[in-house]
Amino acid sequence: MTDWAAVEAARVGAERKVAELQIRSLPIDPIQVAREAGILVEGADLEGASGCLMRQGDQFGILYSTSLPNAGFINFTVGHELGHYFLPGHIDIVLPDGRPHLSRGEFLSDNQQEREADAFSASFLMPRDLFLPALRRAGSGFQAIERLSGLCGTSLTATGIRFAAFAEDPVAVILSQQGRIQFCALSETLRFIRMKWLRSGDPVPRGTVTEEFRRSEQKVRTAARAEGAGCLSNWFDGAPEFEMQEDVVGLGSYGRVLTVLFSDEAMPDESDEDDE
Repeated sequence: MTDWAAVEAARVGAERKVAELQIRSLPIDPIQVAREAGILVEGADLEGASGCLMRQGDQFGILYSTSLPNAGFINFTVGHELGHYFLPGHIDIVLPDGRPHLSRGEFLSDNQQEREADAFSASFLMPRDLFLPALRRAGSGFQAIERLSGLCGTSLTATGIRFAAFAEDPVAVILSQQGRIQFCALSETLRFIRMKWLRSGDPVPRGTVTEEFRRSEQKVRTAARAEGAGCLSNWFDGAPEFEMQEDVVGLGSYGRVLTVLFSDEAMPDESDEDDE
C-alpha cells in the first residue's frame, strides 16, 4: 500500500531543494544540478528501464535511456534519479549492495520509493512557486499543458499531472494505453465530486473521443490530436451530466494516449442539487 504522506514529503523535499539551490526561474536543468552535485550523467541503452542510479565508492552516476530521445522524458528521468539521491533513506534502500538501481519512472510503478522519486521529480522541475504563476497565464486544456511543457522542459504526461494538481477549473488528465487506463489525475474541484474514480486497468469508456482515437495505432504513433465534447459522466460513474471539452493526443513511440478533460465553467453545487 502506498504511503501517501511519504509521497507528499517527497514533494515538499523537492521544493525545499529548489529553494536551497536558489533557483528562481524556469526551466530547471536537472542534469546541471546533478553535475554540480558531483554526479556523472550520461545516456545509455537500458533495455526497458528509463533511468539508472549507480554508485562506486563515493562516486555516483545517473544513466538515462536513449531509446526515447525526448528532452522532457530525459529531464524527468534525471529528476527521478535525483529523488533517489536526495531523499532521506533512498540510497540505502535502492543501492543496498552496490548494484545499479534501474527505474521506470513517469508514475507507472507501484513501488513506494519509485512513487516518491516520481513526486520529487515533478515538484523539482515544476515547483509550486514558479509553476503556479505560469499556469495562470497558460490558458486551458491541452494547449495550456503544451505551453507549460515547453516552458518547464518537461514531458506532456508529467506536466499534465502537475497541471491537474493546481488547476482551479474542473480538469482530469488521463493516461491510457491500448484502451486501458494507466493513470488519472483530477483537479481539486473534481476530487470532491461524489463519483467513482478511474483505476489503473479500467477500460477507456466507449463513446468517448479517446476511445475512438486510440483505435488508430497510426494516430497514436504519429502524435496526432483530436478534440470533442462529452459529459463528465461518460468517464466517471456517478458524476453529474456536466459537459466538458475532451482533448486527446497520441504520445508517439510511447504507444500511449493523453486525454485532457476540462471546462471553463464552474461545477454545479451538489448541495443545491440535494436540496432540490
